[in-house]
Amino acid sequence: MTLINGRAPEENWCAPSVAAAPATIGDCTALAGARLPAFEADLLAGEALGVSRATLHAFPERTVEEAARARLERWLERCAAGEPVAYILRRRGFWGLDLEVTPDALIPRPDTETLVAAALPLIGASDRVLDVGTGSGAVALAIAKERPGAPVTATDIDPRCVALCRRNARRLGLDVRTVVADCLDGVDGRFHAIVSNPPYVADDDPHLRSGDLRFEPRRALVGGDDGLAFFRRLIPDARAHLLAGGWLALEHGCGQGNAVRRLLGEHGFAEASTHLDIEKRPRATVARLGCGESEA
Repeated sequence: MTLINGRAPEENWCAPSVAAAPATIGDCTALAGARLPAFEADLLAGEALGVSRATLHAFPERTVEEAARARLERWLERCAAGEPVAYILRRRGFWGLDLEVTPDALIPRPDTETLVAAALPLIGASDRVLDVGTGSGAVALAIAKERPGAPVTATDIDPRCVALCRRNARRLGLDVRTVVADCLDGVDGRFHAIVSNPPYVADDDPHLRSGDLRFEPRRALVGGDDGLAFFRRLIPDARAHLLAGGWLALEHGCGQGNAVRRLLGEHGFAEASTHLDIEKRPRATVARLGCGESEA
């Protein structure tokens, strides 16, 4: 027998190497779906692979590049650590608008569309509107989209949020004026309507220690011991910035409707009504300033 390297030929034989099969779209959607709710799984997988949501489900057999699969795995690791999908992708849909979002601002949520829906019927085609605490600009931009002839001003205490709102407005082709302001301090003029999604979570609320809220800016979430500190400031100050008969529209926690209506009544607002969100929870309250109640 002829020996090769001291071994019989059959001992030197090795099975040919077999490359791992390329990942498919279906593999990637299954991976994301095992770790995230369906909608967010599709968002993350679609962005990582560079395909639409329709393609994800219509062509699961298509192979994907290794770099795309690896990107999805990295993003899923960040999700596992609790980081919100919106901050990973740096965008979120709101009222049919594709908004840039950053960790400087709250993530736009469907609950806040309740505020927009409640405010729009109160805003005329050319009414002046102020959005206090705009964040990414979600509410101001939704109103500007629906009332293109209405001058909309958006304010925030954080210049980074004002810059973010401005970028979103420019990219979407919507006309919104932006101002850095602490609540209503430094805001000039009077408005037909003021809208706001203010901080309304109580300081010790356990939700602050779970989910997306752990990553969102605390100053945009927390509103004092009972979550109402910003309302106590904004509601009386709004009188000097509303025209007689103007409207104030406020998002609030699902258990705060009665307290918000009481504060509005104490400061000369009437016709208060509270609107339910998509989960049928009290989420936004609107009220009208009496014709003789605006302050000089």
